[in-house]
Amino acid sequence: MGEFTTEGGGIHPGKPIIWPTGKPPVGSSSEAESAGGVRGVPPKAASGKPTEVAPTEPTKPGAAPAAPGRPAASVARPLTIEDIRSHLLQQQIEPSDFNTKLSSLMLRNGVEISRSNFGKLSNMLQGTNKSPAMQEAAVLLLMKGIDSPAAVKILGQYFSENPALAAQMMALHDGVGNLTSALGMGKGLMDAALLSQLSTLLAQFDESFQNSAQKFTGKGDAKRLDLMNDVRALKAVLQGLQEKAPAADNAQSQAVSSSLMEFQGKLDGILQNMIAQAILSQSGRSEVNYLYQQIPNTMTSPPKDLEIIVKRDGEGKNSQIDPRNTQVVMSLETENMGKMVVSMIVKDGKVYFIFVLTRKNMATRGGR
Repeated sequence: MGEFTTEGGGIHPGKPIIWPTGKPPVGSSSEAESAGGVRGVPPKAASGKPTEVAPTEPTKPGAAPAAPGRPAASVARPLTIEDIRSHLLQQQIEPSDFNTKLSSLMLRNGVEISRSNFGKLSNMLQGTNKSPAMQEAAVLLLMKGIDSPAAVKILGQYFSENPALAAQMMALHDGVGNLTSALGMGKGLMDAALLSQLSTLLAQFDESFQNSAQKFTGKGDAKRLDLMNDVRALKAVLQGLQEKAPAADNAQSQAVSSSLMEFQGKLDGILQNMIAQAILSQSGRSEVNYLYQQIPNTMTSPPKDLEIIVKRDGEGKNSQIDPRNTQVVMSLETENMGKMVVSMIVKDGKVYFIFVLTRKNMATRGGR
């Protein structure tokens, strides 16, 4: 699709929106027609034959020379819903309320409105409730070059429920204790040696998982993958145990079966959370190429998440984090000051930072 232009505004395909409220960029040759012209279209010249020269009035003796005419002023206005619907009609896309709202979301994220992109989003949203969270997930994945309906469901659910890894880890820790107690009650249902080994395995998993999840390194993706593999392996063991457990219609058997199912549900919740973080960390366009990770913040009671976003350089699988030139944004909850967002800009080894306290309406800036 060519550049989507409206009166006073233009949208470059595949780039963040720059609303026409300021001066045009340096080196730009775009002008605006007078009386509401379109930015990017030069003023139309007066019609006439190539050999004709417009007559000029003779200058009277002693008269001051005419002042040069001023260029026409640029006229800018916000993009409207009617502009979006008109463009959808041009693209042979039904200008329904849903499509209009989806187009607005695409524009806010700098995504080109085209039949191709609408087709991709439609395929990704199939089988979902098409909620705003699902739409946001689909647009973000499109920006990253990921065309996966399954990924949309995982990421859309993550956006909708906003699960906290710290709370999930606490629930998983409690679940280990509950499952161990339930297995102790079912000693007569399964082999005693097997139950003992399983209890030891659960204790080792709990300790290892809690310690690993609270450590962040530059290789966040690799550590996340290790944790995900550990969760999957433990879930497979518990599923196999539940399938081979003898069926019995008594309180002990029901308690063991219920505890196994409940604990597997907690494992699923953590696994979905880490998969969503891995999707968010996938590379794509340079504008959305960052590493995202949640870390339980033990400085609060109860523990809450510390969210970290680190900008990567380049695109694709080979994109890396340059520790001397990057941007880092951290968001965390504090007990006395509320939510704090710390933005750090690293430039040639120098660190500039901005602290924002959202609840106290305070901000401070600094540098080193």
